[in-house]
Amino acid sequence: MNEKTYTTPLGTIHYWVHIMDANIATLVFLPGLTADHRLFNKQTEFFKNKYNVLVWDAPAHAASWPFKFDFDLMDKAKWLNSIFEQGKITRPVIIGQSLGGYVGQVYAELYPANLKGFVSIDSAPLQRKYVTGIEIWLLKRMELIYFYYPWKCLLKSGTNGVAISKYGRKLMYDIMMVYDGDKKRYS
Repeated sequence: MNEKTYTTPLGTIHYWVHIMDANIATLVFLPGLTADHRLFNKQTEFFKNKYNVLVWDAPAHAASWPFKFDFDLMDKAKWLNSIFEQGKITRPVIIGQSLGGYVGQVYAELYPANLKGFVSIDSAPLQRKYVTGIEIWLLKRMELIYFYYPWKCLLKSGTNGVAISKYGRKLMYDIMMVYDGDKKRYS
């Protein structure tokens, strides 16, 4: 995998790509909130000799830090499209985990003719009819909740809540430890 960058007015996005043939589909792995490209290590390794593969550190995550927190899902989808244009990727199959799935849904809405496929992993539909009022109320307060939640408890619930294998839990623990000592950024 070759590391590349895409510069936005708010910061630089780092991504890793392996292109075999521009005429075949590109599997685009988008990790969820607080996760980074390592979340898909096993998948990128398995698929990189069968398909084109791309995985990113989303804005403000891991190698894509520092990054100003002045963007939304639309911005992420537009930047993703610019990354595709920069790399001449014409047949993306977006595979989004959690927040990565939200980015994929917005991309599908903005660029439906460009998308070859979409896979959602632990992500919900973005349409308002699928979200209750209490869920929206809670989502608007998650930064504060995470900030005051004890870090050791966040580590435990974060690692146990996203994986069942020893490998997966260790990986998520390592990913979360990027934020150790900077709970405000994690929140």
